[in-house]
Amino acid sequence: MADESTPTVHTERNKILGGLAELSFHDAIVAVDEQLLSEKNKTKRLSLLSAKSWLLRNKLHSALHDPYIYAINEVENTDIFDDLEGDESSSVDSLFDDDDDDEAIEDNVSIEILKNTTLNGHKLLKGIVASVTQENADKLVDQGKAKIVEA
Repeated sequence: MADESTPTVHTERNKILGGLAELSFHDAIVAVDEQLLSEKNKTKRLSLLSAKSWLLRNKLHSALHDPYIYAINEVENTDIFDDLEGDESSSVDSLFDDDDDDEAIEDNVSIEILKNTTLNGHKLLKGIVASVTQENADKLVDQGKAKIVEA
């Protein structure tokens, strides 16, 4: 029986995590805990416990190895969120939305990163110099996370 229920539990766990993809680890754990309080179905409870276990493991791993993760769908080396539509963007991605994908490299601006940050899914560490679009440079400068480097 355990062999038959495992795929069901994992499938349900992935559905639960997919619905929580945009939440932080803390908010996702709170949401799972709230569902556990009212759930009576054993398979659904196992799925919720499996989701909570996944969240706790990855929260600890992220805290130790990748502290710049803002939403659970940013966890690397997992196929749980592959089924989510790629057109949707996370709340963090919308901060650095780049509408002009065809913009020439010559229009880019060199900036020095003053605080660790994430830009378009890439982690930028304090002290590095990066070439970004004028729009992204303005956003980072306005947030106090970067300064423009003169050529």
